[in-house]
Amino acid sequence: MFNSVYEFLGKIGYHHPIHPTEVHMPIGMVVGALGFTLLALIFRWKNLRLTAHHCIIFGCAFILPTMLFGIMDWQHFYGGAWLFPIKMKLILAPTLLVLTFIAYVLGRKLGVESKVVILLYSICFCLVVTLGYFGGQLVYGNRTPPAVKAYRAGAKIFKGNCSGCHPHGGNAIVPNLPLTSAPQLEALDLFRAFIRDPKMPDGSRGVMPPFPPGKISPEQAGELYEYIYHVLKHPTRQ
Repeated sequence: MFNSVYEFLGKIGYHHPIHPTEVHMPIGMVVGALGFTLLALIFRWKNLRLTAHHCIIFGCAFILPTMLFGIMDWQHFYGGAWLFPIKMKLILAPTLLVLTFIAYVLGRKLGVESKVVILLYSICFCLVVTLGYFGGQLVYGNRTPPAVKAYRAGAKIFKGNCSGCHPHGGNAIVPNLPLTSAPQLEALDLFRAFIRDPKMPDGSRGVMPPFPPGKISPEQAGELYEYIYHVLKHPTRQ
């Protein structure tokens, strides 16, 4: 559905997720709202109360587009796989949207110095920290074991396309079907055919998305196979 967007970005040299470029806006504004409120209370700088109110408005406005880009990235890079960090982010992000809007409404009625508003700002701050944690789990969750120089190209392909659902060669979606035990690893041709048209052992369609030549070229498929086979399936062969 969103492939055309990523194809266009790829043509201009951008091959990364979009969500991280937007996520700083709501996070920064929520942190700013709480920070300016505390400064206003501690030093009695009344003008900062209005600054805090404006921050929460700006943060609330950016949450929805940030969520949209996050969903797009999830579908494109993770094939819509229901990973635990994804589930948590899908719960926490709408909660943050609702609470920032309530904080805006109450801040307008009661004033930013209201204890209720300060509490809401504090809860929103905790939510953005937790969202950042689960985002970090997706990106830096140590899902791709390092490889020697011969397999680094395959490691890069694995990290960008496979590690979300197959950390360390496992299977976060169907744990009893780890990647390292897949019969398709017996030969490169089998592996290449499988990633073009992946199916479950019973022949049904699973959640794994297909990887056409435009996504992973035949040469890249070979590099990916070598990494999975020699680093994940037979790590002692390095």
